[in-house]
Amino acid sequence: MSKKKDWASFEDRVREIAGYIWGRPCVPKRIAGVNLDGVTVLDGELYFFVEITTERNLAKIRDDITKLAAAKSAAFNKGILARCFCILENTPTQAMFELAEQHNIRVMCLDDFRKQFFDFETYFFTRSLAPFGSAINPVTGETDKTDYVPVRYLVEGKHSDISSKEIANFLRQGKNVILLGEYGSGKSRCIREVFRDLGQSAIMDFCHPIAIDLRKSWGLRERGEMIRRHFHDLGLDQMEAGAIRALRANSLVFLLDGFDEIGSQAWSNDGDKLRLIRSKSLEGVKDIVRHNGGGTLVAGREHYFSDVSELFNALGMDPKSVVVVRSKSEFSDTELLEYFHKRNISVDVPPWLPRRPLICQTISDLADDQMAEMFGEEGNEISFWNHFIDILCKRDANINISFDPETIMRIFVRLARLTRIKGANVGPISLAELQSAFEFATGAAPIEEASIMLQRLPSLGRVGVESNDRQFVDLYILDGLRAKDISRINLHNDADVMAAGISNWLNPLEDLGQRVLANDMTLSEAGKLYLSKEALKFGNTILASDLVGALLRENERSFDFEGIEIEGGYFSLLPLDERGISNLKITHSIFNEIALPVKSATNIQIEDSSADRVTGVSAATALPPWIRRMKAANYDSVANVSRIKKIGLKPSQEIFTTIVRKTFFQKGAGRKEEALLRGLGKIAAKSLSNKILNMMEREGLLSTHAGDEGKIYSPDRSQTARMQKVLDELTSSADPIWEQISDLK
Repeated sequence: MSKKKDWASFEDRVREIAGYIWGRPCVPKRIAGVNLDGVTVLDGELYFFVEITTERNLAKIRDDITKLAAAKSAAFNKGILARCFCILENTPTQAMFELAEQHNIRVMCLDDFRKQFFDFETYFFTRSLAPFGSAINPVTGETDKTDYVPVRYLVEGKHSDISSKEIANFLRQGKNVILLGEYGSGKSRCIREVFRDLGQSAIMDFCHPIAIDLRKSWGLRERGEMIRRHFHDLGLDQMEAGAIRALRANSLVFLLDGFDEIGSQAWSNDGDKLRLIRSKSLEGVKDIVRHNGGGTLVAGREHYFSDVSELFNALGMDPKSVVVVRSKSEFSDTELLEYFHKRNISVDVPPWLPRRPLICQTISDLADDQMAEMFGEEGNEISFWNHFIDILCKRDANINISFDPETIMRIFVRLARLTRIKGANVGPISLAELQSAFEFATGAAPIEEASIMLQRLPSLGRVGVESNDRQFVDLYILDGLRAKDISRINLHNDADVMAAGISNWLNPLEDLGQRVLANDMTLSEAGKLYLSKEALKFGNTILASDLVGALLRENERSFDFEGIEIEGGYFSLLPLDERGISNLKITHSIFNEIALPVKSATNIQIEDSSADRVTGVSAATALPPWIRRMKAANYDSVANVSRIKKIGLKPSQEIFTTIVRKTFFQKGAGRKEEALLRGLGKIAAKSLSNKILNMMEREGLLSTHAGDEGKIYSPDRSQTARMQKVLDELTSSADPIWEQISDLK
């Protein structure tokens, strides 16, 4: 049933509103020979008389007042008290007020009359100033007042996406909507925009949005309780009765934010019991949904429930008619640029930066010096990750005021360690493990707010449709948290070291995690080396691999590994190109990637191991001699221009490699300049390309002769073996021509 009202006439509109105000029908009626536009009989001794007009002239109002006065007098003679109203479409003049006052009749415009039903304007103004869910400044907890960036939302079962205005239209049509999204995906901002859109036409549509933050509705089981609590929290106690009248008039649209934040004072690691607990805590929401007759939006994180069936049942919504909308996890490029433009922020977005709305908000709140450090010429992904995880914990602490950011961080870190032994890398994490992580971090069992916090932790999602288990849905967060877990191991606590050492970890740190650990001086480099040796003693070769990988990360100072030997290690990345190293042996290990060329190496041995990919060289023949019996599935390929562009070479190196490939190793006696540079795009600037071609001519690698359409470049075939070696070694190459080319800009 549509929420939007369409009246046949102005009189019909006034009569319907009068009926809602007085709780009785207001109908045209003849009283003592006088035809009145509206009469409501409250009881045998009290009537309401109404005259209704769209005209705004004193003569018409005088006639209406005369009619009301005559009817009022006739009623009084019969022992009936009549209260009289003259309702205009527009504001009455002062003369009209004075005339009506003489007869004890109230004259007013429709807007003022309607406020006796529900003063929506006051509510809309007051509610707009209050926070909307988690649409707050994550540090201060104050309302986020930044401009909304229009984004698109996905609709289940539809191919096209929609805007917040279209969500508002669903609600006007009386449809129920479930808005789902992960942490920081903009659900609360969406609700704020829907509230504003509905509010702008609420009076004409007779469709009034009420936006309730569910985390303030703990323990409430009935719709009236939730409405009264909401208006009390806004300081609008005097409007509670009006809101209840509006509810009974079916003129409210409810926007309920945070079904995953409404609390219960219980926790259980039994899935069935937890399902009952969640259902109980959402009884108030279900009561609103069932009695509002459509036009209710409820938002939260999908993984809060064990499956979609529980989602629909707990919220009291029919899966056949409800509209399920999902917030996209990241901004599109266009939305991202508009977001920063509206905030007057000029930043070159680095490729490593996730495009999530919360992350972008974090950037917009950075001080100038922080912005320069994290997004300047060099950029500092690790500083940003540390800042972001701090903001994330503060944001959740603002939502769950019983917990400080450090407590939430400890829970995160503990959960990250639990994933180290999971075959699927990111999980699953059982309810019992969630509870154990909380108890490890706090020393107490989860009750009250804790039970809800655990079920809605940001970056965690449900494993599957029929499972209560959780998993990390954000590797960007998980990888850094695993690094923080290592840095928090207390080297002076033997039990702490042993607990990590005896664990049978399966999943190593990725690139980001290694760099987070490398930059975390909570654990010094000497401490990292010591811990890696202890890990090897206890048998945790993954932990040892992580620590060695972190110690290999970029640093001007060389590092002595003191003869440490890792057998059976697992490295996501072995970065041999960032730091001078010595005295390290790795055997029978697995590498997802080995990065060359070697910066400098003394007494290094890597033997009898396998790698998915080796970067920086294009063939096994270019490996350093101390890497022996390496089984590598892939090397950097120079087979064509597209493969060359994926290697990550400097522009000058990329142009040179492409020219060498096309002249020395493709069929044909020569190539036109245009053909040599085809496919390189913008990097093949004329000035840089000419410098490279001229250098190759001077070095005797290429010769030229005139063709029909310009110069033809031909290779000196005597240099073929030399050029093959350069292509094999790539960034490892010590050939003079490669070094000269690399210095060109």
